[in-house]
Amino acid sequence: MSTQTGRPPAPHPSLRREFRSVLVSEHERKGRLPFLVNDFVIEEQLCHLRCSYCLTEDYNLLMEVPDAQIRLTTDARDTWHAVLDHFHNHVDCPVLRVSGGEFFWLKKSAEFIQECAGIYETVQIITNGVLLRNKLDQLAAPGNVQLNISLDGHTNELNRYRFTKRQPKLLGVVLENLARAVELGIKVDIQCVLTDANVEHQLSFAEFLADLYPSGVTLYFFPARGTAAKRFAYEPGNYLDAVVERYDDLSPVLPPRAFVEHIAEQLRRGERTLPCHITAMMAQLFATGDVSACPHAWIDPMVNIVDEPDSLPDLVGEHPHYHFFMQRRPRFSFCKKCATPSDVVNLYLMDIITDAEIAACHLYSGEQTLVRLRELKELYAPAIAG
Repeated sequence: MSTQTGRPPAPHPSLRREFRSVLVSEHERKGRLPFLVNDFVIEEQLCHLRCSYCLTEDYNLLMEVPDAQIRLTTDARDTWHAVLDHFHNHVDCPVLRVSGGEFFWLKKSAEFIQECAGIYETVQIITNGVLLRNKLDQLAAPGNVQLNISLDGHTNELNRYRFTKRQPKLLGVVLENLARAVELGIKVDIQCVLTDANVEHQLSFAEFLADLYPSGVTLYFFPARGTAAKRFAYEPGNYLDAVVERYDDLSPVLPPRAFVEHIAEQLRRGERTLPCHITAMMAQLFATGDVSACPHAWIDPMVNIVDEPDSLPDLVGEHPHYHFFMQRRPRFSFCKKCATPSDVVNLYLMDIITDAEIAACHLYSGEQTLVRLRELKELYAPAIAG
């Protein structure tokens, strides 16, 4: 109680309001919102694999996309660039991350990435790695293009929710493409979804990668997310403790130690406790122009920037969706089960990961990107510490 007035003190401003205040101030000062990553999703319903846990599971069957063949065979780069231009009228960020569906299934996909490489400091593409063979030389040419390959282990059994029994050769194709990418100097992150098929075997997967790749490859693992995750669940346990114990030996293929420890802790608890500030510096932009508040929870869009090109600055941090995501601890049911490679940024903002450690992460290793990270860390420090 206040000793001066006898009334309770005013409530502390919500985290959403604190972040919103910073964003508005920076937008007014610089003319654009200071973001870190543009997470760009193109044709999310078009993929040639049928991963059982995919967040787009309800959409990635061709029978659900009547004009799929037209979409796959049409050069849509002008449309994609137009949507990016709408977004960047109001948002500045040094990193572009592109995903699908399977982006490399689309016509002129590699050419589009080459074009974007001349605009952004870093371009990373999330891919299943199957269709890379004839595109790797093009992707290596700019020097700032990276790959994020989805792979759940080094055996078919560990990938049984990714490749069907009718696709036994696909693992070999992906591993060959991975080796060729590294040979060409392309930095590769491996995105491994933890399920009951592979959660006990991440040490052997990390050892496999460390034996082959002394540099250029980083393994990120995180639990399956979304409504389908229950089908692949496992009891909470110490599944990654052995990886943490071997961290010094395996560090060339692992993200910062704090990230590994964070995932290990979440697997022990069965639930996330780490706060998340990703929506303060990233958004999900779809090639249709739709924008969602969080790049990892595919909720309804808050706006379409093609239809309403100037509305985004008024919505970022203000739209009701931010009430769910900008909490001082995870409260939204999806958030309680969520973990992604973006958590290295959360750990950095919270002073748990150092400048040197975040600089060693492929996606954030660019000079401009590191400057932006330090700026955002300083700007958001009062809100995060509050």
